[in-house]
Amino acid sequence: MSKTSVKRPPEYLKEARLNAGYVNRCTAVARVPFSPETIGRHERGEVVLEPEDLLIYAKSYNRPELCYLYCADCPVGKYMGRTATLLPFPFAALRVSKMLADAPPVAQSLTAIAFYGEVRNGERAEFERNIAFLSELERVITDMLLFGMKNAAPAGTGNGA
Repeated sequence: MSKTSVKRPPEYLKEARLNAGYVNRCTAVARVPFSPETIGRHERGEVVLEPEDLLIYAKSYNRPELCYLYCADCPVGKYMGRTATLLPFPFAALRVSKMLADAPPVAQSLTAIAFYGEVRNGERAEFERNIAFLSELERVITDMLLFGMKNAAPAGTGNGA
């Protein structure tokens, strides 16, 4: 017996369409190979947004950050603890800077633990703290990358030089 669940609509999909300059779904079909109805169903979460579909939207809207947002919302991403937060630039940059400043002792600790080629019993707690730090560093870096992708100039822009 199958279990029905209500999926939260991917709010970022409609926002990406609007930010790409498509004020409605009918104008988006000029770039996206889906009908306006399908785009609407994807935006409202009525139809499962498959990874292949998401890639089409990311490329069509020139918004690669959609991949991070999608992966943070998928079951695998949730299980792996993936998050994606669109932070204002100053906050994202400060978090990266702080985490990188705190990284050298973690690297030294991992080097010492790796000396014997295995994590020994007395090192387990320290190793797990280091892994937790690295996981948080990954999240902070992802937030910064997401900010960079969201604010990158769309393809084809520039002065032509």
